Amino acid sequence: MNLALVHRRFTEHGGTERFLVGLARFLHGRGHAVHVYCDEIRPDLKDEPGLTFHRIRVMRLGMTVKLLSLWWSSGRAAKGGHDLVMGFGRTRGHTLWRAGGGAHAAYLQRCRPWWRLDPTAWIERALDRAAALSAARVISPSAMAAQDLHEHYGLPLDRVRVVPNGVDTERFRPDPQLRAQLRAAWGVGEGPVLGFLGTGFARKGLAQAAAVAEGLGLPLVVIGHDSQLPRWRRRLPNGHFLGPSNAPERLLPGLDVLILPTQYEPYGNVCVEAMACGVVPVTTPQNGATEVFPVEGLVGEGVAGLMAAARRALDGGEPLRLACRERALSLPRERAFAEIERLMLELLTPPDHRPNLLGDPR
Repeated sequence: MNLALVHRRFTEHGGTERFLVGLARFLHGRGHAVHVYCDEIRPDLKDEPGLTFHRIRVMRLGMTVKLLSLWWSSGRAAKGGHDLVMGFGRTRGHTLWRAGGGAHAAYLQRCRPWWRLDPTAWIERALDRAAALSAARVISPSAMAAQDLHEHYGLPLDRVRVVPNGVDTERFRPDPQLRAQLRAAWGVGEGPVLGFLGTGFARKGLAQAAAVAEGLGLPLVVIGHDSQLPRWRRRLPNGHFLGPSNAPERLLPGLDVLILPTQYEPYGNVCVEAMACGVVPVTTPQNGATEVFPVEGLVGEGVAGLMAAARRALDGGEPLRLACRERALSLPRERAFAEIERLMLELLTPPDHRPNLLGDPR
């Protein structure tokens, strides 16, 4: 196949971006011609073997102009003579669209209830809806996100394929030696340790995570960045703030429980990455990653509900940590990439002539 992948950035910073780079490499390895349409390319990825890059121009004259110029310029891919165009953001002209962020309307409703006062939010919502409805098929990371697309945009569920994001189980894995080193460096002793990882502490629920840690009498390790970081440090003087990290696999093994009291997460990759490291995740029902948790009882709402879930995670001990690792092993990134390739073939091949080239990745 001659394929076009369209997104504003080609880099490995950000969940969507890492997924895009991994998929591009996978498709090239499968023998397909892969063209990438983007505005920004990380310098060390410009010479990525087998990929052909095309520049789309995004104007940086404020958020509104940026959004509209990306929407307009991304249409270039549809004119490139490709067999199929796949979009990863608020773009146009694609046959296949990956809704990695779920329905933006759902995010606005849950996280920014005042969004109707923001003209840019209206544009974001309109472009997100248009991107979803214009695609022949939409890929959603969770059934929760698929339902949001249906309820907010009227997208028929039979046009949505749920493909959970995979995890690199070689990169994210238990490491007893690293675990001991981290805990010594953090000065947390031998007892259980809770961790929080995310950017945007308010939306990710750091205040609730801190309340759970305090209620359980456990240390809380905070990984990530927030524009109000000094204020958060003053607010949580007992938190171990490590700052942002481009290598979470070097930090997650030191934890016992990862707590993510998020307001909206179509699929919290960090939860599955934690599972791959043998760390038990605890989160809210607003996180689509709960659909792949190995057991029930790790989900709660409010401080009381999250505290009960955290106790369940701690009581599970080593057997639950092993179950998390085993569940993550069943979700390799290649499985997600193979499912997308199979969907591409379905879209391009008449039903009576579809070869079973991939087998069933499930």
